[in-house]
Amino acid sequence: MSTGTVSTTVEVTSSTLLTDIEKLDSSTAVTPQEITDLPLNGRDIANLAILAPGVKLVDSYDPTKNRYAVYAVNGSSGRNTNTTVNGIDNKDNTVGGAVMQLPLEAVEEFKISTNRFSAENGRSEGAALNIVTRAGTNQFHGALYGFFRSQALQTNNAIAIQGGQPKPDYSRQQYGGAFGGPIRRDKDFGFFAYEALRERSSLSVTNLAFQELTLAIPLGAVPAHTIATPFDEKRYNGRLDHVFNENEKIYVSYSAQDNKSNNDQSTGQVDTTEGNFTINDLILTNVTLTSILTPKTINNFTAGFQYWNNLIDSKARTPYFLFPDGVSFGTNINVPQKSSQHKFQFRDDFSHTLARHTLRAGVDFVYEPQVGGFFENNPTPEFDFFATASTLLTNKALYPTGFSSPGAIQASTGTSGDPSFNLSPKMIGVYFEDDWRANSRLLLNIGLRYDRDVDTYGIAKQAISRTHQEIVAASKVNVPTVPTTQTPPTGIGYTPSLGFLGGDYTGLPKNDNLDLSPRVGLSYDISGNGRFIIRGGYGLYFGQTFENIPLFMIQQSNNQVFANTYSISCKGPTDKTCAPSNVVPGTNILLSNYRYGVDPAPLIPKAGFNLAPGSTGRVMDPAFRNPYTQQINAGIQYAVTNHGVIEVEYVQARGLHEDKTVNINPTQYFAGGARPFSAAFAAAGVPVLGRFGVEKSIGRSYYDALNISYRQSMHRHFSTVLNYTYGKALAFQGNPAAFRNASTNPFLGEFRQPDHGTAPNDERHHVTAAGTVTLPFRIEISPILSIGSARPLSIVESTSDLWGVGSGRSNPHAAILAGAKETPQAYIDYLNAAKAAVAADTTGATTQATYYRNRLTSGACREVAYDSYHGSPFIQLDARFSKTISIREHYNISLFFQGFNLTNRANYGPNYDVTVTDATFLQPLGFINPTSTVIPRSFTGEFGGRFSF
Repeated sequence: MSTGTVSTTVEVTSSTLLTDIEKLDSSTAVTPQEITDLPLNGRDIANLAILAPGVKLVDSYDPTKNRYAVYAVNGSSGRNTNTTVNGIDNKDNTVGGAVMQLPLEAVEEFKISTNRFSAENGRSEGAALNIVTRAGTNQFHGALYGFFRSQALQTNNAIAIQGGQPKPDYSRQQYGGAFGGPIRRDKDFGFFAYEALRERSSLSVTNLAFQELTLAIPLGAVPAHTIATPFDEKRYNGRLDHVFNENEKIYVSYSAQDNKSNNDQSTGQVDTTEGNFTINDLILTNVTLTSILTPKTINNFTAGFQYWNNLIDSKARTPYFLFPDGVSFGTNINVPQKSSQHKFQFRDDFSHTLARHTLRAGVDFVYEPQVGGFFENNPTPEFDFFATASTLLTNKALYPTGFSSPGAIQASTGTSGDPSFNLSPKMIGVYFEDDWRANSRLLLNIGLRYDRDVDTYGIAKQAISRTHQEIVAASKVNVPTVPTTQTPPTGIGYTPSLGFLGGDYTGLPKNDNLDLSPRVGLSYDISGNGRFIIRGGYGLYFGQTFENIPLFMIQQSNNQVFANTYSISCKGPTDKTCAPSNVVPGTNILLSNYRYGVDPAPLIPKAGFNLAPGSTGRVMDPAFRNPYTQQINAGIQYAVTNHGVIEVEYVQARGLHEDKTVNINPTQYFAGGARPFSAAFAAAGVPVLGRFGVEKSIGRSYYDALNISYRQSMHRHFSTVLNYTYGKALAFQGNPAAFRNASTNPFLGEFRQPDHGTAPNDERHHVTAAGTVTLPFRIEISPILSIGSARPLSIVESTSDLWGVGSGRSNPHAAILAGAKETPQAYIDYLNAAKAAVAADTTGATTQATYYRNRLTSGACREVAYDSYHGSPFIQLDARFSKTISIREHYNISLFFQGFNLTNRANYGPNYDVTVTDATFLQPLGFINPTSTVIPRSFTGEFGGRFSF
């Protein structure tokens, strides 16, 4: 009986076929043997999610996920997954994805459903990963283990070698144990697992970044060739089971995790001043009562609690500097931040067999008295330079006094106020489904789920959000802003229009009560003996709105409003049109004339009850609702042998109502630089805001794939998993199942063709091959090979505001001359033409920005589409080599070596410099999944041993 759900257990014998007529979804169950045998980097169970077709590891999307494997399905970012442990949500309601990691010894089994899962699973429009913890039995069993790495067992990575840097110091020890058995035979059982990790690692700073940072020492940079990234962690799990009688049993499971790390947000382009520290404390517990009411009726009741407290901060407080090549230093702009989540959950699952029908129904209630914390971005003033450090110091024509040259800074931002936020949402889900065996060959599943989220948007707090109040005030004066109805957002051409920003934004969003999810599926045994099966289905799957979406609106309801109290930008030293609103606060100096280090430092406007003039506004569209996907699967299972099965399946996922941030108050580059709401704010007597974004649930994504897989259980000393996926993921200017995803120019429409392209994690072809070979003398070899075609990257002309719309937009796409084929040389040819035009105009009227806009409008050049270029393919081979020694049959000692990235390949993936104006254009900046630590940058090995009984 699987814990937390209602299901049956089928005992698998050597003669049982691997086909499954009961299987209606796209799912893969990872066996305990695979968990034990296959190489796992860091013993992170999510690494084995790649054994399911269509799953791949992706980059961390949040600092709290940097140390763990992040997997994604359907071409998404990995946020839209729901992981449960014994039926209890292990979910981050702030940014998405999983929260807690368990000791590997505590995992009995896990199953990942990537498409078309049943109605009992909800709150996810992506994947569902269900974990069951290990229980004690009538026999004592346990294990002690250790995994050890050192600098000698890894090679230097390619970027460090290119920079002439020595191999970084490195050591890692991971160790633990588990013990389980009877407390009272046949009545009470216990199990406990413990795991600890001590790692002393570092990352290499690119040689070019080190050189640039060295030049910036006068500004306060402290460059280093390597940055220390130590990490310490402990994980615990305990479980007690009690059997009342043959029809009723109960168990309690308790898991805890705590860790500390330094500099887990650092990259290869920063110095030591931009470091941070991270502290995590987590608890997940449940009690589950299973009752067999009659031979045909089963009920499971589960109550659970989740606790999570995360703090990310820095010990330094200095100004932050950013250069267009990505080099930066100063106090990290993402600190301090704290996430705190307290969650109570109650669910009941009921099953009754009636003739040919297995009826299931359930209710799942979640109450979070606290999901919040604080988020203070830009704790010190930020200065974005117009050129790299080397250019600023060598181009005396544009920058005669280097860093202090007038116009050297293209943008500056500062924040102040109370950054705290908190919600107390409630979520309830109910479902009913019927597994109807119409005849001996045909199984039909009909299910319906309804989810209702209450106060996940913080509606009461949004009502007193200052941006909302200012919009209401502006609507009451007879001054035009934007049209009350929106022009269809599929923009064509380059004629700017306020119509694309249109809408009525005076209302408030409502609790989403439309999340009704019908799900149907079928399985048909063609052969009649379970050897050849076809299956398919359709369903709707609703996700949840991450708290990071209404977070900033909630902050603006505080008595001391936290906001960007100033955000200014100009177009460099040749800008003659810098608007009067772009004055450095406290100096009365236009940013285009400001000299850093010579003129007074900015005086960040203090926060008050109202937003300061120029602050960034935040609102949610009154029509906002939860995202969902439409999912389809259709495929076959065929038992090639009694031990092997091949599956061929088509899957489709259409993402709808995904979040997209629309800046409805950008700078009107076609109307003298005024913002649409400025006059109305002034007339209403409220502070005149700068840009402000409306969170709209208008995002779309698309995924189609063909999955082909072969699985063979251990037979003739050999087991294997082979997966191949041919798929395509598409999105508009960002990742599916994410948020923000701002367009490049809001005046041209949110869904114009150049903003549409392959999703960042798209891999047209992906192969996973894994297995175990047993050799004489109890020697085993277990490899995992992963191959992915090159992921896309989006070439941008510059990080500067070439469109002239201000901040809150994506970087402008690269341009190429009309008729040219898109190649790296074509990017450079356009850039050279732009530079020549700027140099030829002695009046200074022609800038990179005006040339870009005018040439696109005239058709003399064309805009390159989003994510139209590609990086390098991903290839990684890992393997585990083990030898087992038995003592008196019941005691086993396993000695092993695990190697990761055995080919020592430099997997850069899409991590290249994509800015055409950079000197390092199309050179690798780092490796695939750059902020994640689970994919080795070079060959890494570890020795270990495990004693079990």
